[in-house]
Amino acid sequence: MQTKCGLILIAFIVGFIGDLALQVMTQTLRMGGKTGWGLLQYFKLHGRWESATIAGGMLCAFYMTFMMFNFKLTFLNMSIYGIILDFAFRSLRIYPSLVGYYNNMSYLWSAVWGAIPMMLPLFVWKRVT
Repeated sequence: MQTKCGLILIAFIVGFIGDLALQVMTQTLRMGGKTGWGLLQYFKLHGRWESATIAGGMLCAFYMTFMMFNFKLTFLNMSIYGIILDFAFRSLRIYPSLVGYYNNMSYLWSAVWGAIPMMLPLFVWKRVT
């Protein structure tokens, strides 16, 4: 039980810090062109802390769901889950404020950036335990 709680906490922290880093890259360093890969509007709408909390909360919720249903937590599986979730978010427009991002990113690149955050908590967890 303690191990699962640790992984869930790591997932939240990775999502939170990852979103803050993305904000710095797009807003301060001006990466991603004038739209920041289509994310500047999203960050403007949600604000710095809300956006980071959404990212951390979503990653935490995904990990909690995977554990609840006893999904295998491997790097390959997490990348596949991330790609599937990215496709669902893109297709169903679950977050309308991310339309700019999906319009800016190809299916391939959004799949890559959907897989990476799903694997990072597992990577960190394996390093600290």
